[in-house]
Amino acid sequence: MRLKKVLFFIPLATSILFSQQTGEGLFNKNCSQCHATILGITNNGGYDNSYITPAPYVVDLVKKLKEETGSKDKFETFIKEYIENPNKRKTLYGKRAIKKFGLMPSLEGLMSDEEKSLLIDYLYNEKYLKKEVKKVKEVAKIDPREKLFTKNCASCHATVLGVVNNGGYDNSFITPAPYVVDLVKKLKQETKTKEKFSEFIKEYIQNPNKRKSLYGKIAIKKFGLMPSLEGQLSEDEITQLTNFLYESYND
Repeated sequence: MRLKKVLFFIPLATSILFSQQTGEGLFNKNCSQCHATILGITNNGGYDNSYITPAPYVVDLVKKLKEETGSKDKFETFIKEYIENPNKRKTLYGKRAIKKFGLMPSLEGLMSDEEKSLLIDYLYNEKYLKKEVKKVKEVAKIDPREKLFTKNCASCHATVLGVVNNGGYDNSFITPAPYVVDLVKKLKQETKTKEKFSEFIKEYIQNPNKRKSLYGKIAIKKFGLMPSLEGQLSEDEITQLTNFLYESYND
């Protein structure tokens, strides 16, 4: 009798669990790590969506797909086909975007037809927008040294925190390497002086290794060891970059 109760409970529990599946849950599990639902907020309070998403920002993606497909049926057909068989010919974005983001991996076999429909309904009805999204503010005049950081570092060491659509903050899915504000703070604590701070960066960016890393094994396993920038910056550019980091990202 007890065994029968257990055997009865297993399919019942499975049924309940599946019935509780949501479009948001499916998006978070399968999509959000690349297609973020957040905008970036800079340290001075402005907004910036640079260096956040390893794939197009979901708000822009859905808007573009709606314009291209014209109806919910075509929107649904496109997504169901594309997520299982992504290819360059079908993509909504051009060669530059593919070069920047890469071609998305196939999700074939990861969702049932019912789950795909839940996900598509979530996307089409823009349920990820819990509040009107604030637009990116016009960028102020940029420090010339910041261009060195932007070109060589910012794609990994983000300068933004995530602001979710309801106004809260979330730094998930943003940085493929430690957040630059935390990194500079930690390095200042370790080196104590600007001279040693500069010496460390000059040496490390050209010859990064586990022994010199400010972070432990867990962080290296998560982020990987940064690639060497040897030969990509002149001595003067490295000096400008280290000065910019030391002066710009204070506590």
